[in-house]
Amino acid sequence: MVPEDPNAPIPAAETAQTPRGGRRAMLWRLGLSVTAIILLMLWILGTFRRGVIPPGQQPVAAESAQGLATQQVTMRAVPGVTEAVGTVQAEQLASITARVVANVVEMRVSAGQRVSSGETLAVLDDRDLRHRVEQAEEAVRGAEATLAQARSDLNRDKPLFDQQVIAAYDFEHTQTNLKTAEANLHRLQQALREAEVNLSYAIIRSPFPGMVVDKLANVGDLAAPGKPLLTMYEQGRLWLEASVPEELLAGIRIGEFRTLRIDARGRDVRGRVVEIVPSSDPATRTVLVRVHLEDTREIVPGMFGRLMLPSTPEQVLTVPASAVIRAGQLTMVDVATQAGVQRRTVQLGRAIGGELEVLSGLQSGETVVTGKLQ
Repeated sequence: MVPEDPNAPIPAAETAQTPRGGRRAMLWRLGLSVTAIILLMLWILGTFRRGVIPPGQQPVAAESAQGLATQQVTMRAVPGVTEAVGTVQAEQLASITARVVANVVEMRVSAGQRVSSGETLAVLDDRDLRHRVEQAEEAVRGAEATLAQARSDLNRDKPLFDQQVIAAYDFEHTQTNLKTAEANLHRLQQALREAEVNLSYAIIRSPFPGMVVDKLANVGDLAAPGKPLLTMYEQGRLWLEASVPEELLAGIRIGEFRTLRIDARGRDVRGRVVEIVPSSDPATRTVLVRVHLEDTREIVPGMFGRLMLPSTPEQVLTVPASAVIRAGQLTMVDVATQAGVQRRTVQLGRAIGGELEVLSGLQSGETVVTGKLQ
């Protein structure tokens, strides 16, 4: 058998068959892919699902306003109000310090505690102060004895001088000793009173009825003049320090009453204008006005407040509070039209009496449903 020559040429029929077969296979795979994509799209569109309702619009019967209480919304004039923001401050704030240098042995109050006038706040170590009082008392007793001796000498020398038994020089010396003893006794008595006053400083008392804001010292700390032990403010005497724009200052007078709003307590309080600082802030163009609070229940210094100042009346659109429907963060009203009742979303503003300001969603003259007829 003769072996085939590897270098022999391949017949033309065989060389043409191989590329034609590859193209046919590629076209077959491409057709399958396109078919699969088309079938998948038809399935997504619901072609192969049964019982599906085709999309469309279905008319909804409009609800009639018959039997419902309605009210027409109109524009109304309300007094304009401008708010001057401020902070509640204590009219009298005291920083309690010691008047002598001594260690603290007792702190009888804590932050937030109410105290009465004259109540003991702290007690200092008074051993050194008592020792000074005892020394002053001893010195006074010695001076009293010296004065008694000087008076005795004067009583003795006076008759002798009158009888010219002793010289005038000796009698003058006796008189000088008496005056010196009297002056020395007076000086030592003053020193004794000063020592007793210093001893009284060992007990620190409240200067007025008030509230302790913060305790700044503890037992064992060294108290000294100028070093605060605690801070307190006078109870029931608070004012609002509000920054009032310059253009509104002409409408404020000292002694008149104003309405204040304390946001933290959610209520309005009455206040009297007591001070207007005669200086304007060049950065904000405002003047500081202090208004005394008449009712300070549950109000503490540092709270945010607003001073209500009247301004030009404004026209606003309002809707009864009974007409408002709330659903989560949405506020809606039912509007009565010729076609029936339509529910509409509205944006509300402030409360004015028993009604609410409408910022958008309604127009003047439209009718809203406020409830059912009884």
